[in-house]
Amino acid sequence: MVHSTLPAGSKDLLPLDVAQKRWIENCVQHVFQAWGYQRIITPTLERLETLTAGGAVQPETVIQMRGSGADVLGLRPELTASIARAYAPRLEAVNCPQRLYYNANVFRALPTNGYPAQQEYYQSGVELLGGSGSIADGEILLLLADCLQQLKLNNWQMILGDARLTGALLNTFPSQYREIIRRCIAHLDRIQLESLPISAEMRSRAIQLLELRGKPLDVLAKMRSLDWTAELVGEIDYLKSLIELWESLALPDTIVLDLSLIQTFDYYTGIVFEVVSDSRVVAQGGRYDKLLGLYHPQGVNYPSIGFCLNLDDLQRVLLPTLPQRTQISHWLVVPTSPPATKPAFAYAAKLRLDHEVQVELELEFRSKATVLAHARSRGIEQIAWVSDRDVEINQVESE
Repeated sequence: MVHSTLPAGSKDLLPLDVAQKRWIENCVQHVFQAWGYQRIITPTLERLETLTAGGAVQPETVIQMRGSGADVLGLRPELTASIARAYAPRLEAVNCPQRLYYNANVFRALPTNGYPAQQEYYQSGVELLGGSGSIADGEILLLLADCLQQLKLNNWQMILGDARLTGALLNTFPSQYREIIRRCIAHLDRIQLESLPISAEMRSRAIQLLELRGKPLDVLAKMRSLDWTAELVGEIDYLKSLIELWESLALPDTIVLDLSLIQTFDYYTGIVFEVVSDSRVVAQGGRYDKLLGLYHPQGVNYPSIGFCLNLDDLQRVLLPTLPQRTQISHWLVVPTSPPATKPAFAYAAKLRLDHEVQVELELEFRSKATVLAHARSRGIEQIAWVSDRDVEINQVESE
């Protein structure tokens, strides 16, 4: 007997799950296309060194397998590395910027403790390759806002950080303490920060950095007032212009500036952001100006930025507003006797061709009452009773 249980971390998507995810995909895909983005499909399997280049992905988080020869392969845990690998050697031959989008599944190895108990996820996202400056950053942020508005997502917040600015602030600390201070700030661990064996002045700076989060203009004003940020006026002004663009064209009061939003510095080089709704991170992204150079034959870098939408989390947050049933068939075609089978198939084909509707065929010769009950249970509106001589059409009345 074949073992009928799924591997740990796997899940079947039944028709309603598929319909809900496809609804989300179709909605955001329409937005992507309206902004000029084109779909790209990359392999599910990549070389492990491709997936882990830049240090954003750790090898132990990748589901690995042995390829031909000495190659170690991995199931993609995200799409940015694959798209960077695909386009880095091609960008010289095409016009920049390149606007690309994807709908894809991604895979992550289960941690040793088995939590979270999921290995396959679904994402939709975009990558803007070869675009730099405030206009490119603004496009990505406003495109994401447009997606959220089209999905009619309520009660969401954009958490905006800046890896370049936060990195510059961290570089003011002694080199031997930067990594531990970075970890404390990333995990909002004030207690460990206060216990570090550093000077009172350094400790005060670290706590000030930890507290650089809140309403954007308040945070920017606080930064300007600190005596150790004088050399970062240009970065502060850049963030201010980006936030002003967001608040003038997107939803006001939806953005939080958080310089403790720290991700992998070797990967992200500018703004980083997350969208949170109902305590779930439903989207995240950022600028990565040095990643494509890792895949280019001559190491040429191209400024780039992108984001992904986490469809699993979006589905849970949007569940009350998503379709609650799969798409129903419009017609049920019923052969009334064995000789009527061929005419029934022909009539069903004509309905599909002429009216572009969904048509089911009754598979058994059941009583009329049983067929009607079946049609009502499926939400089918019309029945065509086909004999070897004619067709009788009935509307299915709801009970």
